Amino acid sequence: MKNILILIPFLLFLLPLMAEDWLTIYNDDLSLVRSRFELELNDGRQEINYSDITSRLEPASVIVTGGGIRIAEQNYEYDLAGKWQIMAKYLDREVLVITNDQSKLAGILKFYQDGSIGIIEKGTDRLLVISEDEAQWLQLAELPENFYTKPTLHWSIIAPKKAKYPVQMTYLTGGFSWNVTYNTVWDEKSLLFNSWVTINNTSGKAFSDVNLKLIAGDVNRVYSAYYDNIRGGRLAYDAAMAKEQAAPTFEEKAFHDFHLYTLDQKVSFANNQTKQLELYPPTNIKAYSEYEYPTYAEGVKSMIKFKNTKENGAGMPLPKGIIKVYKQDSDGNLEFIGEDSIKHTSKNEEVSINTGTAFDLVASTRLKEQVQISKSITERLIQITLKNNSPDKKTIKVTHQLSPNTRIINSDYKYTQDKNDKVTFSIDIAPDKELVWTFRERSEY
Repeated sequence: MKNILILIPFLLFLLPLMAEDWLTIYNDDLSLVRSRFELELNDGRQEINYSDITSRLEPASVIVTGGGIRIAEQNYEYDLAGKWQIMAKYLDREVLVITNDQSKLAGILKFYQDGSIGIIEKGTDRLLVISEDEAQWLQLAELPENFYTKPTLHWSIIAPKKAKYPVQMTYLTGGFSWNVTYNTVWDEKSLLFNSWVTINNTSGKAFSDVNLKLIAGDVNRVYSAYYDNIRGGRLAYDAAMAKEQAAPTFEEKAFHDFHLYTLDQKVSFANNQTKQLELYPPTNIKAYSEYEYPTYAEGVKSMIKFKNTKENGAGMPLPKGIIKVYKQDSDGNLEFIGEDSIKHTSKNEEVSINTGTAFDLVASTRLKEQVQISKSITERLIQITLKNNSPDKKTIKVTHQLSPNTRIINSDYKYTQDKNDKVTFSIDIAPDKELVWTFRERSEY
């Protein structure tokens, strides 16, 4: 279907004076925007269109204060301008159609649908039905009153006198997200820890020199079908790295039941841009490696673990994200050896990174025997097979999750049991050896 050129005048929107923005980005596609600006207003009640907002704004969250003005009415206009939207608002009004052969047809627009334009010819009562493919131009006498080229707040404002008024506006919006990537280098004793925040802006608005805060934690939200629709789809974005300048850093502090990170410099975001900023300065964290085999798993996991304490070189709240691990090869080059995700991790908690399955360690679990002792008691004999095909001695932590009514009554090896009823066997296995051993568990109902 051919595109038709629609000729219409240009509409001006009121722009704020001396604007300044603060942006707080939460997890799960939620942000809070706070803008401070001045509006030049007349005395009394007046209508204003304010369009310096995101396309994902939640209308019910808007708060406007300052200077003694009152917002008598607010409309959020999100049925944005387009060919079909404009024509739907122009029914029963005069239009001029210029056809491909330069003929001019003037009349009252009656319908615009299914590839056809219907007008009552000016000066007659004849209905002219014109194929859209035959129309080159469609000229409108003026703009519809409710014509909006982008998301707009339409305010009916009451001002006590003619003046410039300082205004502060706060609203919630979607379209911003942030996540953390931890790039680490492992040397068998410590992790060189680099942390990067990646911020995506698909909000439909650019922010210049904004004051930035990030909040790590899961804020409870209540969604209706209306807001689910507003949240909408995500747009593609172009990658852009942080500018080379004095490195901005985040100041971290506890805030309510979350953790808040405030950037010490202002930052700018273009719409559909990805920006990366350093979260914490690089640090060396003491860590250790461990092999872990959960019973019935498909392989032995190669783990790197550390406790998030100051003594180990850490001790800072770690927002959820991806930890990527690299290791230096004998040729001096770094090679990627695996990655894992972590949840929000506070200080003094353990961090476990699963880098993958150990190639030379093999393990399997077999239910060798099950006996019904009585109506309420069942016993199971579980057999574990471990193989070490490497040239070095290895220690494998075999873990087994007990149910609340189950306990181990006999085992070939000693074990520990934590408060969550997870049992751990620490098994040493020599190079090129195989171990087959068992333990018996009893369930009482």
